[in-house]
Amino acid sequence: MRRNTNGLIATALLIIAVGVYFFITRLPRCSRKLTITTFSPSGLLRINVSIFHTWHIPDWVQRYNVSHLFDWTWHKNGDYERCQNRITPPPHTFGCRAESPTVVNDALEYFRSHYDEGCIVDNAARLPNLVPHPLPRARSFFNTCYSLHINRAWALCRQRQSELDGFLPATTRFVTIAAFNAFVDTGHCHADVPGTVFTEEATFHLQGWTGKSCGNDAIDRIPQIEPKYRHKELINSIGTYLHAPGHFGPQQLPRLLRLLATAPETAKVLVAKGGVADSLLDVLIERGVVTRDRIVPFDQNARPNHFANMVYRSDSWPYLRGKEGAVCIHDRTDMQLVHRVLVGDEQPPISKRDRLILIKRKDGHARSIVEHLDMALLMASVVNKSKVPLNLHIEVFEARGHIRDHIALFRRARVIIGPHGAGMMNILWASPGTRVVEVGYTTGMTFPEMYAEMSLHLEHHYWVCKGYGDYSSPIHVDMEDFTYIFNEIIHEIEIEDQLSSWP
Repeated sequence: MRRNTNGLIATALLIIAVGVYFFITRLPRCSRKLTITTFSPSGLLRINVSIFHTWHIPDWVQRYNVSHLFDWTWHKNGDYERCQNRITPPPHTFGCRAESPTVVNDALEYFRSHYDEGCIVDNAARLPNLVPHPLPRARSFFNTCYSLHINRAWALCRQRQSELDGFLPATTRFVTIAAFNAFVDTGHCHADVPGTVFTEEATFHLQGWTGKSCGNDAIDRIPQIEPKYRHKELINSIGTYLHAPGHFGPQQLPRLLRLLATAPETAKVLVAKGGVADSLLDVLIERGVVTRDRIVPFDQNARPNHFANMVYRSDSWPYLRGKEGAVCIHDRTDMQLVHRVLVGDEQPPISKRDRLILIKRKDGHARSIVEHLDMALLMASVVNKSKVPLNLHIEVFEARGHIRDHIALFRRARVIIGPHGAGMMNILWASPGTRVVEVGYTTGMTFPEMYAEMSLHLEHHYWVCKGYGDYSSPIHVDMEDFTYIFNEIIHEIEIEDQLSSWP
């Protein structure tokens, strides 16, 4: 009976697969070059610009002192009016197959010869890393790299300090494009990697976000689009891991800010829906960065395709496929941008930074620390025994409440301690000079470098502490290692407080 059931299931799946293949391959061919009326370069000069709204740098960019992080390419080159002139409805119906669309990695070069398909909105160089690139601190960094099995995985462990600037990150610029009559992919390559912009003519892979073989393939199926998902102008900020708080903050949020800074305020904003994304949008609205009426939530369950006459997308660049040893990881420019806009440029004085934050993951969950109580007791003991009066209070952080409360708390942090996980995203709100201690683990998915880079680019004193256990299970902290690290941190804080009290 079981064999017959399995056979029926296999037959049903085969029929479904054949049906899907037949549906896709039988789609009508798209009529090439119908979506845009082509103008010659000389014709472009005769556009009547009086019909356009005058574009200006948004007020919040200057208010939060981040204007130096952008290049304002289309503003400087006078391309804004030319690009806006392309916003016209496409004359064909959706639901067809494109013939041999081009894969575009280098948008700068592509739009020089295909000015009728899009334009460059911004092309900004990343901030240079501190020289020399800062390294994590540890009881013994060499020994810790080997103990956590990251001696080959982390560029911070395997490269000379003087060479790190070429590896972290290997991308050198941020490119923001406007693609004419374009679609937003919902994850053709992987459900966790939506957001690719494509047209009948081209698929834009400005950066590789997946190791899958289809990550640099062209998308040739032009989908049917419901009227409610058609837009005139659309900012496309969705990206890797829509559900994961630890990824939205350092990855999708800086892209969203770059787009809001450089694209017109008339554009709708496609952004992930749910969880930390909603909370961070609340904060952006409160801080005057975007208005709620512009928000188009991306439904990650329905995953509808969106279309716009002008789709804006920003990514780090150049594309890294095949570049030996290159690492695409969080950039100093992005971290500084997020911190300044969400927290502000003015840092609280040391007297207001009075929190020792111990991040606690739910008991029994992945990377929850078995010795959490032992760590808290040790911290209290060391602080109480200090010969210098310390205005420090231990705060156990369990991610309750709104993100605005988390931002306020982490602004007051003097020390942040926690295992690898989404709670560490909150180091984004901590001031320069904050001590950050991340507890690693030894098996399962390799302990990622992401929070180390985030912290170092925010000018924290980042420490990595030994831990052992599996990525998907509770882990143990090496208490001997942690004791050494925490005593060192408190000793440094004692010296800082003594120096700050001198007249």
